[in-house]
Amino acid sequence: MKTARVAAKPLDWKTALGAAVWTGLAVAASLEWSRLELTEILFLLAPWVVLPVAVKLVPPVPDCRLSANVRRVHDSVVLPAAALATASFLLPAGRLAAVLASAWLLVCLLLAGEGLPRLWRYHQKSFAQFCFAVGQVYLLVGASWLVISRRGLRPLGFDEPIVLLTAVHFHFAGFVSAVLAGLTYERSRAAPWAGPLRAALFGVTAGPAFLGVAFLVGPKLKLMAALLIATGQFGLAAAMFRAGIAAGQGLGRWMLGISAGCVVAGMALAATWASGEYPLHPFVNLDQMVRFHGVLNALGFGLCGLLGWAQILGASQSSREIWQ
Repeated sequence: MKTARVAAKPLDWKTALGAAVWTGLAVAASLEWSRLELTEILFLLAPWVVLPVAVKLVPPVPDCRLSANVRRVHDSVVLPAAALATASFLLPAGRLAAVLASAWLLVCLLLAGEGLPRLWRYHQKSFAQFCFAVGQVYLLVGASWLVISRRGLRPLGFDEPIVLLTAVHFHFAGFVSAVLAGLTYERSRAAPWAGPLRAALFGVTAGPAFLGVAFLVGPKLKLMAALLIATGQFGLAAAMFRAGIAAGQGLGRWMLGISAGCVVAGMALAATWASGEYPLHPFVNLDQMVRFHGVLNALGFGLCGLLGWAQILGASQSSREIWQ
């Protein structure tokens, strides 16, 4: 079965602009020139840089007018929505901040709307497309928690930074991990170890939802969910590392290697945290998780992984179809 080719030029002037803006925000926060906290800076990496790159690596649904319209609108509004989401963090939590953050919710609603026909068409035909569809739905969940956070609400008794961290979780552990899982599986599906890899990657895609439910149930289920995600991510890291080696020379090879190393380190930390949650004697506190696991997952694993695949797939498009 032949499907759409990956969108061309995932790294363009809009990506460069978004990266420049996010870098400026991160520097200003580190120098205490703004009120932005680390959790907020990590979240803003998604609208300014990560999501624009990831969306161009995910092929549109072929012969689907909705998908074509979503891509066109997304390309026009993603950076203005990122600016409004950023402005929401510069205001106290409340109604106005929630209204500004709702612009990002609308962007994610568009992409989730593209994910539904993708899931309907490919759920039994293409595991990679299944991963992409699940990731797009996760975006809607993450953006909803962003609005809840900026409104200052405490759903189910959760306080900050848990509410905002939930938004970060579904953007990175949810959406970005699912996109990387889909890209990696598509490149590895003919390998003799594709079956075990698919099982591991199913843990990557289903794990974030499982962990979200586990927070409502208790520490035992939370431990199981965290270990499921960690196991799946270890499998993803190994497959990305192999894909980087197979790609030969080039920046993409090194970026995938960095991404694989960062996810191993980040997931080892997450498993340590979850193990401490079960006996209620934390080995790693929440602040340490944000500073180490959060940075490794967002910058090292997510961003480097996407940039690595952008380089590898962009280099291969001139000679052959990527999606068969």
